[in-house]
Amino acid sequence: MAMEKIGMMVGELIVSYVFNRLADVVWVNLEDQFTDVKPMVEAVAARLPRIREVIQAAEGRPIRDPALATWLRELKDAACEVDDVLDEHEFKELHQKLFDKRKVSDFVPYLVKFLKHLIISDDDLEKLRKLVGNLDKIYTNINYIEEQLKHYHSKQRSVTRETSSIVDVIVFGRNKERDMILDKLHLVDGPESRKTCEAGSSGNPSPAVVPSVGVLPVIGIGGVGKTTLAQIIYNDERVARHFEMRKWVYVSDDFDVKRISKELVYDSIDNLISTHISLDNILERLKDATTNKRFLFVLDDVWDETGSKWEKLRSALTSGAKGSMVLVTTQSPVVAKVMGTMDPIELNCLQEVDYWRLFEHCAFGDQILEEERRERLQAIGRKISEKLHGLPLAGRVLGSLLKTKLDEDHWKMILESEWWEQEYVLDNILPSLALSYEHMNANLKQCFAYCSIFPKSYMFEKDRLVEMWMAQGFLQGKNQERMRMEDIGSQIFDELTSRYFFLPTLTAKYEMHDLIREVAVCVSLGECLVISDETAEIPATIRHLTLRTSNMNAFSERCKPQNRRSILFFADYGLDMLEKSKSLRVLDLSYSQMKLRKLPKAISRLSHLRYLDISRTMIQELPNSFGELCHLQVLNMRSCYITSFPKGMNKLINLRHLNGDVDIISKITGIGDLTNLQELEEFRVTKEPRHGIGELERLKNLRRQLCIKNLENVQNKEEAMKAMLKDKEHLTILHLEWNFDAGSLPDVEKEIFEGLQPHPNLEELEIKGYGDIRFPTWMVENKFLTKLELIGLESCGRLESIPPLGQLPSLKDLRIEDMPAIKKIGHEFYGDTGVAFPSLKVLIFNVFNEWEEWLGADSAQILPRLRYLSLNNCIKLRKAPLLFLSSSLAELNIKNCCDLGSALPRCLQGLTSLIKLEITHYAPQVSLCLSNLRALIHLHLEDCPEMKLVGGLQFLTTLELLHLTRCPTLIESSERGQLHEQQGPRALCRLNIDDTILLQQLWILLGSLHSLQHLWIHPGQMTNFTEGHELWFRQLTSLQILDIEHSEKLESLPTSLVNFFTIRMLTIRACPNVSSLPENGLPASLKELHITGCPLLKDRCQKGGADWTKIAHIPLIRIDGEKIQML
Repeated sequence: MAMEKIGMMVGELIVSYVFNRLADVVWVNLEDQFTDVKPMVEAVAARLPRIREVIQAAEGRPIRDPALATWLRELKDAACEVDDVLDEHEFKELHQKLFDKRKVSDFVPYLVKFLKHLIISDDDLEKLRKLVGNLDKIYTNINYIEEQLKHYHSKQRSVTRETSSIVDVIVFGRNKERDMILDKLHLVDGPESRKTCEAGSSGNPSPAVVPSVGVLPVIGIGGVGKTTLAQIIYNDERVARHFEMRKWVYVSDDFDVKRISKELVYDSIDNLISTHISLDNILERLKDATTNKRFLFVLDDVWDETGSKWEKLRSALTSGAKGSMVLVTTQSPVVAKVMGTMDPIELNCLQEVDYWRLFEHCAFGDQILEEERRERLQAIGRKISEKLHGLPLAGRVLGSLLKTKLDEDHWKMILESEWWEQEYVLDNILPSLALSYEHMNANLKQCFAYCSIFPKSYMFEKDRLVEMWMAQGFLQGKNQERMRMEDIGSQIFDELTSRYFFLPTLTAKYEMHDLIREVAVCVSLGECLVISDETAEIPATIRHLTLRTSNMNAFSERCKPQNRRSILFFADYGLDMLEKSKSLRVLDLSYSQMKLRKLPKAISRLSHLRYLDISRTMIQELPNSFGELCHLQVLNMRSCYITSFPKGMNKLINLRHLNGDVDIISKITGIGDLTNLQELEEFRVTKEPRHGIGELERLKNLRRQLCIKNLENVQNKEEAMKAMLKDKEHLTILHLEWNFDAGSLPDVEKEIFEGLQPHPNLEELEIKGYGDIRFPTWMVENKFLTKLELIGLESCGRLESIPPLGQLPSLKDLRIEDMPAIKKIGHEFYGDTGVAFPSLKVLIFNVFNEWEEWLGADSAQILPRLRYLSLNNCIKLRKAPLLFLSSSLAELNIKNCCDLGSALPRCLQGLTSLIKLEITHYAPQVSLCLSNLRALIHLHLEDCPEMKLVGGLQFLTTLELLHLTRCPTLIESSERGQLHEQQGPRALCRLNIDDTILLQQLWILLGSLHSLQHLWIHPGQMTNFTEGHELWFRQLTSLQILDIEHSEKLESLPTSLVNFFTIRMLTIRACPNVSSLPENGLPASLKELHITGCPLLKDRCQKGGADWTKIAHIPLIRIDGEKIQML
């Protein structure tokens, strides 16, 4: 079948948008010039509802009638041409406003009329008249079109899909999902079966409210096998025995409560009562029929996302016996959330092995073929199967198609074609795959169809795609005045994701199943095209084009580049086409690896261009006229070689997203004119004209994050206030940075800081280099920053006291660093409140060289929710309220601090939830008892020369990671021999120790460590390992990785290495005096050997060296980074 005869059209959005835009221009802007056009526009507007109904009826459905396809295409072509004319008119208005040198401040009516005439010429008016006339002519065929669509829909209704409870296919690979459902039905013993019906899923009744009937949704994309799985469950013998009453209802689009209730009440059509029965009556009968009975009802293919009709039906199902269940199959996560009382079963595509079994069964059945012929067909069949990516419906349909003709040529033809080119496949796969598509509004349909412009296996970035949709004008919404286009696009993307059109990945990007992409290809056929073949023609209708070949000789005569609205380059192809691509909205070179050094001047004449991405190209220079792109909304320049901008960049007044190197962006003069800018990562204040902080005044739409640097260049409070930070309600993160100047005037800095008060919506604030002794009022009084969750203060050289941040109700993370003037922190830190820092979870103090005292609050509770405390490089700190720390503290880090006295050992007795304890570079004498740290997982003690562990480590039974270095006195001599074999860190899997630990009695401190897998040893001053060490090594029966490193004096390795039967990797690093490997060799289990910085070993371990026979069996050997052997 010719491709032109089958297609799907997406047009309602663009047609409605353009007609409305046309009316606005004619009636509001230039009414006096459109006297003859206006009646025509009014007539078209009056007909618009009927046109939209026709488009909605045709949209997303196979169009086989050439006349219907032509009419729809002509309508959309005409709308797009009108859109271009209106866009050009708007462009001329903007250009006139921005670049006309004449003084126009004293306009009078005749001058206004004259200028308007300059903006829209007589030729433009004639073109507009002609286009509106074309729309009028197209409308004359609407009666015929409506008849064609009625005929099409009547045929469709006659073949509407309906399901039953009968399993009519052989099922492969669904045992796991079957058992999960049976478990939730309490028919399989397991932990889930005891709790599934008692806990609601998110968005449903709380666990305290036990639902009267359990509702288990099964969700997944169309054709994945939801109905088949439900049939398996319904017909399972255990289910039949368990439930007194079972019923199956196919729901589909129409959630008719009365019809569904009748089918649940009565066993056959003969028993169905009169259609005149009231809804209340039939619901009452349903309630009577289910009272005190354990029932299983299957509602198949549900689409009603409102939930109101389900609530009516559910009200009649509340009297069933305990364990009653409703199984719902749906493609919509919204339905699953609205109806479900437990987490849904998500059905994914089949694994490769199971899918091939299904495909082979459908393609060959019971046919007996000679072995050689079958093998040839199987080889082709596997390639076809791989293209379907595990979707069961596609496998059954394609397999059945192949079964009709077990011929190699036929199978190869199917392999080399697109699946949707086969009418049989189109009729049998598309209805199921496209059901979710058909339930979407015009915005979603258009945005989804556009995704076909991206190649297979493309990884989608949400923001990038939304910006392209925006550039095409797809993001039209009823609440557009209140919602940004980006927010509308984000909602659309999220909804498409919830419908499985996008699948999230671990890299924060998204992928699209190949078959879902083929649906997008099908619904955008004739509009979007990916060219990979240099001989391929580009149909005249194509508006969105992706080029994947750099060897195309020329565009086809029919390609009409002036129609092109998107061009994405995935190869280094020339930009000559830009001269003719006058309608271009989106131009993306970021995947092209283009060697072009300068963008051509032609790009400045693309008056419709809204999205330009030159990231990752060699482009170094933009044309001087670049600023004339008045419609440009997105400019991406990440990782490219541009070092400067042409003049006039501030004329890009519609620019919303500017992404590139901050050093370059900061060079834009007059960036404050870009009033639509949504993000500005960094603004650098200078004293040059149009680079002052006042440039931020009109950037009221900035959101997310803003960093303002070089604030020392602000002269006074009045200048600072020009930034209008108080009005930027969408900013959530603000960084303020000064280059600290010891000679600056402190009072002036405080006044400037007063003028930088942010909006109360701020969530994160970081301040660096502030030079006054106190903070401004808006940081001291708690009424200003009630939503603040993170504060970072750094390098405030004169600051003598920290403001009362304890009053901030939402603060969760506080990081303070490099405060040389702070000597004491006391009640001023907490503020006047009953509970100081009520929400704080992370508190970090780093580099306080003069800090001596940290006092607790007199009467207030402090830090009740703290989870992480770090005191780093507080070299004079002698007093800290460690005893006030909550028992919920999970991590404590103390590094390079002064003597904290008894507070440190005493606080450890109460930190029963501590998971990680790190104490390093702590010189004072201290005795710690860790017996109460029963939850400890990670312990790091380093450079603590006077530290003792009372009771050793014997109570740390949950410890998994242990680092002990330069701690020579950990074990009290009186405790030697007290450890019992069953105690100690028996869960330890990673250990890092040095000679100060090795020289103590390891079996007393550590025990046998049967679970240890990775051991680092730093022998330090040791020359060899003792017999005691060797004995202890032999007890490490699970060791897999051993690192021996950094010892100038070590001369020999442990002789017991050969007995490490589990070891896989051995690393010997920076041990220059180790002269040879052990005489008895290395373990046979060793898979990797790495030797670095050991010159004596290096020569002996080369092939043919003295120790080569000891290591020749090891598959991977590296010496000083060089691969010696890889087997």
